[in-house]
Amino acid sequence: MYSSPEYREFRDYLHANGMNVTPERMEVLSLVLKQKGHFRIEDLIRNSARRKKSISRATIYRSLKAIEQAGLIKSIRSIHDEKIFEIVKGHHDHMICELCGAIIEFYDLDLESLQDKICDSQDFLPSRHVMKIFGTCSICRNKKD
Repeated sequence: MYSSPEYREFRDYLHANGMNVTPERMEVLSLVLKQKGHFRIEDLIRNSARRKKSISRATIYRSLKAIEQAGLIKSIRSIHDEKIFEIVKGHHDHMICELCGAIIEFYDLDLESLQDKICDSQDFLPSRHVMKIFGTCSICRNKKD
């Protein structure tokens, strides 16, 4: 049942860190992998409650932490400082609407090149970066008109 690369990677992470592979942890990963786009802890709690095997809130929190530490998901902060998660799928940055909270992903090769050029000019070796641009999305701007 849990045979995809993500499940194997998570099981390997748990074993390597002396943690038990439990049905609840694997079920939380299953809930995560069914998410489309960005999601909140409350989304998982709600989806878990709809299933026959409801998982406690505490187990979901602890499992998400382990899934994030395993590198399968990452978190960002919303405009209300709420933790929002996404499945790791390659580097990208975010634009966040300050009115509705929409999160728009983007990737720009020119921007990445400029960041590399700036780091080179300062003799700085980057390991990672996070870019968040805050503003107003087109939907909210059009609602104002």
